[in-house]
Amino acid sequence: MQPSDSLPVQIKATRSGFTLVPDGDAPFATILAYLEKRLKESRDFFQRSAVALDARKRPFGTDEILQIHHLLRDHAGVSLTEIRMEEDLYFSVDRRNGSSQAEFRSSRSNQSDNAPLIVKHTCRSGMRIVAPSDCLVLGDVNPGAEIVAMGDIIVFGNLRGVAHAGAGGNRSARIWALSIEPNQIRIADLVAVPPRGNKPTPKRFEIAEIQDNLIEVITI
Repeated sequence: MQPSDSLPVQIKATRSGFTLVPDGDAPFATILAYLEKRLKESRDFFQRSAVALDARKRPFGTDEILQIHHLLRDHAGVSLTEIRMEEDLYFSVDRRNGSSQAEFRSSRSNQSDNAPLIVKHTCRSGMRIVAPSDCLVLGDVNPGAEIVAMGDIIVFGNLRGVAHAGAGGNRSARIWALSIEPNQIRIADLVAVPPRGNKPTPKRFEIAEIQDNLIEVITI
């Protein structure tokens, strides 16, 4: 049997479910293949569990985190509930003009420009989050909250506030969420307010992206 410390991913049981601890040197394709194999072998074992991803030794990009999320959901019916990274955030409150505005930014000066900013909670009214690249939110974005990112915005929850992806002018940026019903969405220089009301339940995500110079929301 392969020793546990040389596995591409260690799966550790916790009180609430499981924590995935990838090997720091393992290629992403190896990690994904091993995780898929374990999920297929033990689907019932993982079902209805909270799953955390410990990415402190092995950082992941936004697309890689989405692939892991989809793999867990497709093969075991579970979602990532926590992502642990070696990243500090600082919290500040702007009380100018008689209003209070909470803002989160990365406080690590040596952070990679491509590393996603991960917010581990629901964003409530009055919060404004600014990300230098991609932004992942592990929770809902409530009305009155605002997410601004130079890259993509991925919400593992419902988006009902304001989201601005590609804030530096990147028209290839996209906004992902389990449900997109925001006050307003922006991608680069374009602005849209998606219609509310009855719509098909997305299988995985709804995605807002620019098509033919307009922001369109598609369901996948």
